[in-house]
Amino acid sequence: MGGELRVGCRVEHVMGNLGNFLIKTRRGVFPAAQVVSALPATLSASIASELVAKRLHAYLQRDASSLGGAIIVFLGVPEEQVTGQDFTHHQLLQDYDRELGNGNNMFISVSAPGDMDSAPAGYRSIMISSHSSLEQWEGLSPQDYQVQKQVIGEYLVKLARRVYPGLAEHAPVYEVGTPSTYERFTSRPRGAVGGMQQALWNANQYSIPHDIGIPGFWLVGDTTWPGLGTVACLLGSRIVARHATEWAHRIQTRQRHFPLFAARGTYHAKTHPG
Repeated sequence: MGGELRVGCRVEHVMGNLGNFLIKTRRGVFPAAQVVSALPATLSASIASELVAKRLHAYLQRDASSLGGAIIVFLGVPEEQVTGQDFTHHQLLQDYDRELGNGNNMFISVSAPGDMDSAPAGYRSIMISSHSSLEQWEGLSPQDYQVQKQVIGEYLVKLARRVYPGLAEHAPVYEVGTPSTYERFTSRPRGAVGGMQQALWNANQYSIPHDIGIPGFWLVGDTTWPGLGTVACLLGSRIVARHATEWAHRIQTRQRHFPLFAARGTYHAKTHPG
């Protein structure tokens, strides 16, 4: 589509308006006609504070106690450790009477046979994940954190052996992730992932919308409608892509009809047709 992908280009600030946004990064300032932020809403409010912070404040205040995290084990194992199963995805529940998370409910995903993008020949990659609160990973000393991380990793693998009895024995790849991991490598505040924990008062029509009333500035991702999950994020992205494309055509049409407007590079939403 003629776009450019800039990697390792951390966005520090977004300002401006429709047709004339400026995106400040550690590698310079880039102009943009529109902005689609797939960051968590808290980060969008931080880096585009003049634009969206006030409009997001009520949502973020409401959802502050509904944030959650994840614990995950990444494995690379010999193929024989995951044979004997027709399915490559499994959802496990250990105890109906216990609170969800921390392994009581968990998801196992195994790369498909022959998937050379995920693992070399003779091996398979596995992800084991479960929900987790954020508080239990905060305020730990480095030593306590490492102990807790090791314990939860071993526990998730032990539970996964209900499906694959020999899983992770002498695994060439064995990595454990926690909310602290997500915070470090993805800059998610407190390591929160998966959007808000949904209830009647913050889901569906009460979710954070894609359009918060700033023309040309769109929100998308797991903290917006329709919420967490691959399918939900895919649907939200499709909706925003359609709207952004429609607005792009409007901007181009206006620039063709008003050359002076295009030369100045400014745009006021209140004069925009429709």
